[in-house]
Amino acid sequence: MGITKARVVLKGKKNKYSSTALVDTGARMSLIDESIANHVGVEPTGRKIEFMSVSGQKVQALEGIVYEFRIEEELLKYEAVAIAEIPKAVKETLMNSGLDGKVIVGLLTPERANLLPDTTTGQLKKVPSFIL
Repeated sequence: MGITKARVVLKGKKNKYSSTALVDTGARMSLIDESIANHVGVEPTGRKIEFMSVSGQKVQALEGIVYEFRIEEELLKYEAVAIAEIPKAVKETLMNSGLDGKVIVGLLTPERANLLPDTTTGQLKKVPSFIL
């Protein structure tokens, strides 16, 4: 099984930030490092989130709103993200793979944009949306 990556642009109340990020098929919410959240101007909601890392550690995060979250060519307005300090070892591992160490895309973000990860190509693919 390969990794999936995506071009992302985050725009907050202060700045924007562009990168190529990992699409983590094991994560629900997108995760943004505190430094990028502060730089961009992510709007905190006040909600605290606790999640389990791959290493089994409980991680505390804050929920925030990115005013514009562009993933590939799809623009999402007001995307909820988790904000936490991403550990140095995780950042280094991602950067050694040619990915951004400060943004990890969780599955809710591409799903909202009608995109699904294709681990055979390492890219996101557009899928039709439907309502049952």
